[in-house]
Amino acid sequence: MEDTILKIASKKRIWELDFLKGLALIFMVWDHIIFDLYCFFGFDVSSLGFLKEGIGVISSIIFMTVCGISLTLGKHNLKHGFIVFSLSLALTLFTFIFDKITDSNALILFGILHFLGLAMIIGHFAKKLPVFALFIFSVLSFFLGFYFRTLTVSLPFLFPFGLTTSSFYSSDYFPLFPNLGYVFLGIIIGKSIYKNKKSLFRFSPKKSLMCFLGKHTLVLYFAHQPFIYGILYVIVKLINH
Repeated sequence: MEDTILKIASKKRIWELDFLKGLALIFMVWDHIIFDLYCFFGFDVSSLGFLKEGIGVISSIIFMTVCGISLTLGKHNLKHGFIVFSLSLALTLFTFIFDKITDSNALILFGILHFLGLAMIIGHFAKKLPVFALFIFSVLSFFLGFYFRTLTVSLPFLFPFGLTTSSFYSSDYFPLFPNLGYVFLGIIIGKSIYKNKKSLFRFSPKKSLMCFLGKHTLVLYFAHQPFIYGILYVIVKLINH
């Protein structure tokens, strides 16, 4: 999703990062198919177990970690962070209107796009810290996030940090804590393993669907959900015909 910041000085992309983002995108599509089947079409998906929850978690961890790595490779992180966060606010407005029309509980107040936008902005400054400090902040982020989950607050505007009221709801929710921990870990990987800004592999696939998807994650993020909903709508109509 942070594909615009994956351009490095040599003008060559690090293909394995695109590959990972493509894989994460496929996992995310699966997660949203399950979500749509449950929320919009009333299917019981509880029996899917790990396939219901785990795939989406893996997808988000990949996106957040690669975001951190990419922050050490890009030059315009602030600009791209503001762009992504602005798009996330537009997404909130769209889901608010859609939710009012359909009563589908589709509202997204602080989803993965909101998080990644702010993470790019925060990471732009955080990447200048030494690795040891980044590790401390990563551990602290995880600790705060898991602790905040045990709390309920009365102030309704603290949800970006992971502090929520008893009535808070967001169909996609990725607060800054604990998720900044994954981004900080990604920055550590970028500053150490990718310090030369080159692929870790001596080969590069000439054509790869996964890499293609990884290069266009932001566009595909916005395009895939209406497409999925339309396909599922037609299938369900044909089944119930």
